Amino acid sequence: MPFTIRPAAFKDTTALSRICLLTGDAGQSAEHLHKHPELPGLVWALPYVSLPPEAAYTWGFVLVDDTTPDDDRTTRAIKGYILGTSDTRAYEAAAEAEWWPALRICFPLSSDQDERTGADQEYIDLIHRAPDVALEACLAVSPAHVHINLLPEVQRRGWGRKLIGCAVEYLRERQIDALWLGMDERNVTARKFYEKLGFREIRGAPDKLMALDFETHKWKGVGVCM
Repeated sequence: MPFTIRPAAFKDTTALSRICLLTGDAGQSAEHLHKHPELPGLVWALPYVSLPPEAAYTWGFVLVDDTTPDDDRTTRAIKGYILGTSDTRAYEAAAEAEWWPALRICFPLSSDQDERTGADQEYIDLIHRAPDVALEACLAVSPAHVHINLLPEVQRRGWGRKLIGCAVEYLRERQIDALWLGMDERNVTARKFYEKLGFREIRGAPDKLMALDFETHKWKGVGVCM
């Protein structure tokens, strides 16, 4: 099989940022929306492989195409990822201390010298208001949240389920029995995918937030991570 799943690492930042951009418009490429294409990854992916794991309780797994030529593996071998934290409040605190401050300097709320698109400005606004402050309704379900993205070329082939399976195994080992995530409300395909896997709505939270209870019949087994 030409694909493997391995733990995510700091060396993967370029690839993670690329995937985040290429799936950043409700699952489609957001390249046309940005003058600063690095912004989606800086907000939704890179903190999980850049913050000290002992402070942010971060972890992740990446889907790797083993047939990618060696000279292109840094950016194009990784086809998908799941990134998360086992302790959302600890992650928020670590990000506020060590991640967002530098980005706020790099991307001030307004600048006459920096050409930006509307999408760029939306992300910069997120950076300045700490985007991952979780609702108590979500934390009542689980302290753990995740972000998952796969390039279109590997979707509908079972890899999304396998990546989520890796997260389930990892969290079960830490006595955590559920996780939650957020999605773009426009991404109907993603919602159907999550519902098929047993994700449910979270009482007291917007529809874009969904939870997975590991004791549902689809996730009672073990050994689902490669």
